[in-house]
Amino acid sequence: MDKLLTAKELSEKLNLSISKLAIDRMKERGIPFIKWKGQGQRGAVRYPMSEVQAFLENNMKAKA
Repeated sequence: MDKLLTAKELSEKLNLSISKLAIDRMKERGIPFIKWKGQGQRGAVRYPMSEVQAFLENNMKAKA
């Protein structure tokens, strides 16, 4: 199974704010994510590591 990252973990890995990740989710852009909704809850957001890697590779502007 693919490793799932929390928004906090991803923000630390990519040096992005959690707010930036949340804004991207609301605007339906950025790194693909999974959201589990519980009854009466806001839901847990997770980022599959394979999706994070694919997003970074597909959006790289310069390659060394």
